[in-house]
Parts: sequence; structure tokens; C-alpha cells
Amino acid sequence: MLSDPRLQQALVALAQPIAEFRAIIDDAISQADAFIAAQRASAPQRAERAAISLGHFADGRINAAGFATFFPPTVTASPLALAALKQALTMLRDVRKRGDDLFVVDVPPGRRLGTELDHALAEAGSAFGAVVLAEVVRGGRYTPEHARLLQSREFRSWNKTERRFAPPLVVLVNGADVQSGAIMDFVDGREKIVLVVCGVSPPAPLARCITPGTFVLQTVDGSGLDRLAAFNGPAVAAIVPEGTALFMHDPNGGNDPWQRMTVTFTPAAPKKSIGGQSSWQMSEDLQVIADLAATPFRVPAVGNGAAAPALGAADAAEKIAAWLVGQAGLQDGAA
Repeated sequence: MLSDPRLQQALVALAQPIAEFRAIIDDAISQADAFIAAQRASAPQRAERAAISLGHFADGRINAAGFATFFPPTVTASPLALAALKQALTMLRDVRKRGDDLFVVDVPPGRRLGTELDHALAEAGSAFGAVVLAEVVRGGRYTPEHARLLQSREFRSWNKTERRFAPPLVVLVNGADVQSGAIMDFVDGREKIVLVVCGVSPPAPLARCITPGTFVLQTVDGSGLDRLAAFNGPAVAAIVPEGTALFMHDPNGGNDPWQRMTVTFTPAAPKKSIGGQSSWQMSEDLQVIADLAATPFRVPAVGNGAAAPALGAADAAEKIAAWLVGQAGLQDGAA
């Protein structure tokens, strides 16, 4: 499954939120390294660093050693604090070494999706703890109690800021193992989750993830992932097999559900259960999509046929335009 080209497609689409998370890690490593180096720096070494910061313009003009005295010395950390900082640095470097693997979750068949997501984000939570510990040490506030920051931290214990910078995840999962309830436990802040669904899937596995402020997408070819990545809030997508419902729920679309919801394909409800979902449950999910997308008015059909509700603003605009063209006698290329 890890060779699935849709995985790379999702990682490319999520490049910006991935870069933002990596920047947090890289900045923490850089500042911690500089702090440790400053702990061992002699007066000549501090003068040398001051000369480097001044640049060539200062050569022969400014006394670098004297310039260095204008700045307060680095806080002297205790051996215990330095040991904790080095442990945090090791953890942060390990996170950085993982590369794209940090953002990929491969759910073995039959395993609980929520458990795998929890484990993946707990590792990122430890990275956040390491970042905080580094700041505490650099600020001279370290106590032995701060060592707990390096422990694995589940998403439910993250604070508001951490949830705003949670790493995006691309999740390879069998369709039968997709549980929308498990996904909703992690929909907060700006978390982005993209499921790459393999095998037979329920027709609308993400229908119950739709809330007014959550971007939700089901796509067969990856279209719409760019909008998910740019959305300033929580977002969930599934790259689904052919024959699955295709829709986009964009909270920026308007105040009413039908303005936010665009449905481009709705299949018939399966007659047999898939995974743990019965045919009745899957029919209900399809009905949720239809109800959210239905416009509050009925659109006349072309050729004076029976009026019917459109599914979403885009469908309504298209049908109204087609009706107006028909009423004006401009169909079939007529002028």
C-alpha cells in the first residue's frame, strides 16, 4: 500500500502544513544547539561570534570583544537541565530524520483507525513537549518536573496552540476499516487528515464528519486537496475508489449547508454490509449528503420538465443558467 501513487499525491498537496511543522522542529533544534554552544563559550569565542554577526563592515572599525560585552551572558544551565535539553534535542533530531514517514500512517487490515491516529499524533505531541522543554531550559526555569514533557502525549492533552500546528497525516486504510467517529476525535485546530482508501469502501465514509466548520472532501482523483491544505481550520479528505460518493463541504462557501456543500456524484446504496456498516447505515450516510446539499428552492428543468431541488450552489447555478438559456431560445447554438 505504501507504493500507492495517491499517497505521494496527498503528501504533495499537504506540502505547506508539513513545512510549517518542520519549521517548528528545525527552529527548536537551532536555538538549542546555539544555547549549548554558548554554555561552553570562552570570552574570545564570544568575541569571535560577535565579529561574525557584525560582518565585514566592522573589520578594523569596531572592537568585537567590546561589542560582545553589551549583551547579557547566556543563562548558565545546571548539569541536570543540560542533560534534559540534550535528551530533547535527540528526540527532535529523530523526528526530523523520519522525513515524510512522520506524516504517513499505514493502518493494517482490521486495526482500529482511531488507535493508529492516536499513536501517530502522540509522537508529534512528544516533539511539542521537547520544544517546550528546550524553551524552559533556555529561560533558566527548568526543574526536574519538566522531564515529563518528553513523555508521549496523546492529542486529547494538547493545548490550543499545539492543535493549531498539529502535523497533517496521510492515512492508508482499507475502506472496511474507515470509522468516521474515530476521525472526529482529531478534528480540531488546523489538523489535516487525508485518507487513501483501498479496496471496497462504503459509499460515503466521511458523511458524518461534516460539521459547519470542518472542511470535508471525498475525491477519486485528488481534486480539491489544494483547497483542503489551504483551509484555515480542521479538514478531512478521502481519496476513494471509483463508484463512491464525491462531494466537497467547504465552510467558506456560505452560511447555509447547501451553499457549503457540492455533490458531484451519488451512487446507489449498497445492498450488503461493508466492514461493520450495514446497508441501512450506508443509506443514511448518503441521505445526509443529499439533505445537506439540497437547495431551499426547486429549479425548473430544461424543456419545462418537472422542477427538482439542486444539490448545492454550483448545481443550482448550472441548472438555472440552463433553464434561462432554454427559455431564451438559445439552446442548440441559436442566436
